Amino acid sequence: MFKRSTLIFAFCAFIQTVVYAQISISGLANFELRQAGEDSSPYVNQTPGENLSIYTPNLRLFISGNISDQWFINSALQADYYDGEELSDPFFSLLNINWTPDLNSNLLVTAGRFITPYGSYSNKFISSENPFVHLPMSHSSGLPVSATFGHLGDGISNPEDISRLYGEDEKGTTMVYSRMYSQGIRFSYAFGESKWLEINAAATLAPVSTHLDYGQYSSPAKVARITLQPVIWAKLGLSVSNGTFLQENAANDSLLIYDITSYKQKSKGADLTLNYRYYTLMLEWNNSFWKAPFYDPQTSDSDSPQTGLAETDHYSAEFVYDLPFLVGAYIASRYEHISNGEIEIYEKDNSDNRINQIFRDWTYSRTRIEFVTGYKLQRNITLKGSYLISDDDGPKLDDNVISIQLSVLF
Repeated sequence: MFKRSTLIFAFCAFIQTVVYAQISISGLANFELRQAGEDSSPYVNQTPGENLSIYTPNLRLFISGNISDQWFINSALQADYYDGEELSDPFFSLLNINWTPDLNSNLLVTAGRFITPYGSYSNKFISSENPFVHLPMSHSSGLPVSATFGHLGDGISNPEDISRLYGEDEKGTTMVYSRMYSQGIRFSYAFGESKWLEINAAATLAPVSTHLDYGQYSSPAKVARITLQPVIWAKLGLSVSNGTFLQENAANDSLLIYDITSYKQKSKGADLTLNYRYYTLMLEWNNSFWKAPFYDPQTSDSDSPQTGLAETDHYSAEFVYDLPFLVGAYIASRYEHISNGEIEIYEKDNSDNRINQIFRDWTYSRTRIEFVTGYKLQRNITLKGSYLISDDDGPKLDDNVISIQLSVLF
């Protein structure tokens, strides 16, 4: 309640400074009908459950205002189903102040809460920009690692098993935080009128898998993204992130703060977008590495603490075809895969050498294919139909989804 009141107070303070200027207000609402498999949940396939669902997965109200020619604010008030099967209380997913030297400058400095500059979906985080209904698995599929506990159990990834052993609020961490915002300071610069090269660099409170409302560490996480577009039909993006993700918690009270800060998530990725007439092809790869305590409530011995080094990859290929005979209509498909990865589990002896090392698969591999057809009913209204097919070599989840989404900008 205190954090929410603080955000509201800060927002009101910003608004008071721009009462004399123009304030822009707009919104985005998604209305969806879904039917999904019996293992469906917000943490498995972004779906409330197995029954027929008619609901609004995301509501956003965008508010921006100019303070002067150099200063302006951006904000987004949001409610969603990220935390469970009920719509969350409204919160600010964006709330930042921005500075640019002048109206024609390509330099922008942003402070506050902003979109994380990592991966291709940093430009497609809202439904009106995303040709698909679902986010990619890099943003939505939980892995057996937690910002509270560290590595979870013996390769456990099924959300039901994680909740049973670690508490109902623990679902495992995604490679990239699903809500895709960070807090900190960001620098953006574009070269040339065509912006053939863009650089985004940020110092944030946490790496891309995690979000913190206040600083817990002595040094910030680093996130950066560079996009290169030498020709109009091709764009290459490179992204990196590095920072402490493990949070102070009773589960790891035995660790000193300088030990906690050594437990980091390191991410790197590359994406390539090619356009030709009505066709768009996007290829993306992301790799994430986690160093964390290995904590299994059934087997871990507190007198012999273990550490885990885990790594996995996500691959994605998207194809979009704009129908030339029906303006505003398209068909699209996305294939993606998360590998089972590898984890090294070890202890340390009195000389700080690794002992009792174990190497094994970290998680189960999973594959998804999504087929979508979309049509712009009006300029700000898009109707999409989607069929999501999922497969894995672990718990064999029944989590296919049929959905219809109406995305409305107002």
